[in-house]
Amino acid sequence: MFEHVYQSGYLTSLEQESHAFAKQLIRQLEGPHFESYFGVAVETFDTMIISDIHLGSKVSRTRKLIELLTSVRFKRLIINGDVFDSINMRRLNKEHWQVLSLLRKLTNSKSDHEVIWIRGNHDGYSDLLTQLLGIKIYNEYLFSIADKKALALHGDIFDSFTSRFPLVSDIADYLYRLSFYVDPIKLRFSRWLKRNSKTFIRNTVKVRERAMAYARHRQADYVICGHTHHADEYQEGNITYLNCGCWTEAPSHFVGILGEQVKVIPY
Repeated sequence: MFEHVYQSGYLTSLEQESHAFAKQLIRQLEGPHFESYFGVAVETFDTMIISDIHLGSKVSRTRKLIELLTSVRFKRLIINGDVFDSINMRRLNKEHWQVLSLLRKLTNSKSDHEVIWIRGNHDGYSDLLTQLLGIKIYNEYLFSIADKKALALHGDIFDSFTSRFPLVSDIADYLYRLSFYVDPIKLRFSRWLKRNSKTFIRNTVKVRERAMAYARHRQADYVICGHTHHADEYQEGNITYLNCGCWTEAPSHFVGILGEQVKVIPY
């Protein structure tokens, strides 16, 4: 009987299924591979871009960010502004310090990663950040995607509403953050505010339009911003605009670059 079962190949098929399951489990433990976005499993990103972490805010998704940065390989990491919610370091909790420690470790000159820090409007002045962290801070950063020119900057310079009405912007920002506490898990109320705020929608579009105009002026093929907290991907002519979204809402997003492919990816 046992010989018949063996000769039937049933045990071999079970063994093959077991091996396939083990491989799948190992891949899951190794981290995400983003095949559905790039058509192939991503071993190492050429460049990853994140923005608007807002360390110091109670809604910063620090655990998910640590998970991403420790499970996904990359050659270059661009931090596209608003690492901090404010320069008041007393607002940072234990997890926030862990993120900052990880980012500084990745930035270490002995690391095999290149890490670029870009100033955001919540980060204060560049020279203050340089003194605080001991690293170079850029206002914008030019780099290559395959044979094309890419420009990364936070995007607050394109936000005329914030610069023209700083007090109103601060109040709106406070109310928006307050909405996180109404529904802290699914964030339905904050999303409803974003969807139904004509000012927010107009401002998001204006930032995109002005960023693309600036990219055209700089003869860049890609422009990657943050600031609006609205993940976006838009192409007009030979200019592609991408927005990294933020790490205060679920899902959060990052821009992943592999060869010629550039994607905004939820996480």
